[in-house]
Amino acid sequence: MKTSTFNHWEKKIQQAIALSHDDPQGDRGLKEVAALISESVGNFSHKFVEMYGMSYIHFTKLRRLEAGAGYLRHSDYSVGMISELCGYTQSSFTKAFREFFDEAPISFRNRLYLINEKNTLARTKIASTPHDDPQHVIFTPDRTEDIKLLDYQLYYNILPRTGDPVKTMVDYLGIYQKQLYAIKTSLELPGAMIITGTLDIVPVTDYSRMLMYVGIMIPLQNEYDKAHNQVRSSFQEPFSLFTKRVPAGNYKKLPVPMSFAAAGLPMYEFINNSCRAGYFKMSGNHFFISLTGENESEIYIPWQKR
Repeated sequence: MKTSTFNHWEKKIQQAIALSHDDPQGDRGLKEVAALISESVGNFSHKFVEMYGMSYIHFTKLRRLEAGAGYLRHSDYSVGMISELCGYTQSSFTKAFREFFDEAPISFRNRLYLINEKNTLARTKIASTPHDDPQHVIFTPDRTEDIKLLDYQLYYNILPRTGDPVKTMVDYLGIYQKQLYAIKTSLELPGAMIITGTLDIVPVTDYSRMLMYVGIMIPLQNEYDKAHNQVRSSFQEPFSLFTKRVPAGNYKKLPVPMSFAAAGLPMYEFINNSCRAGYFKMSGNHFFISLTGENESEIYIPWQKR
């Protein structure tokens, strides 16, 4: 495949993946997604399989079931509610979940470790420079602040897809981060955040398939309407930015004196241990890191406020 052809289709497939991730219940069908990326159904289907290793229909189904597995892992939502969040009836979710994970949702919920978890943690440790906090002085529930975030629009880049997503993040994040800081500075957006995370479900998604992103999150409030219009008209296409709605909700905010590369692994271990111990439960699957300085970050964890 020519380089120009590969680049064209890589962008189109990333666009389709972004559309799927902004559609948690799987309401968009194959024809609609192909139309939205301005490609024929046949060409799109063929290229997605060729470049991603599975059909788009299989990808969207797996994404929704992995989201369900994440809810089972870190929330205390009922199986019925999780089914609805993922666009299923409870019976269809249970059937599909058994087919993909060879296990019923209830027994999956009771697992201490998941199949991909040890590999993900080990690979992340090798690819990053995790901070050691053996006394839990930094990563402790006592240091979290309970806050409420309003609705945001996330404009983001998917980082290049390789077999080692965390290493790719470490290698490439600075390039995209500079572009996003340029947007924030030029548009004078004090309420915006530069964030990074994964589109997928840690630790459910296989490590090699995880897609990392970096983006700018801008409030969906009237005073930011001009900024959103400027991002869409001046930056979205040149910077290849995708969009995702981040709904309002309750978050645990944890400031940490370290970079994203140092915070990533202990952040996950802190979240997983806190959910297991019952300090809090998550209302969504996607925690993220706000990049506030060279050696400082803020972790945001969506939580179920009871």
